[in-house]
Amino acid sequence: MTRPQLIQALVSEQNRIACAGVPIDILTITGLMTTAEVEAHLAHYRAYRPNARAG
Repeated sequence: MTRPQLIQALVSEQNRIACAGVPIDILTITGLMTTAEVEAHLAHYRAYRPNARAG
């Protein structure tokens, strides 16, 4: 993936978690990350399976 594609995929994964009702700090300053760090961050979010909050 290109860096812009990685960043878009990261945004999509963060939105997936936030839309499940899980409180998440979705401010990620990718401009200060290397491409390898963005890839690792994306892998972390892709592996996360949120449980929606009751209520």
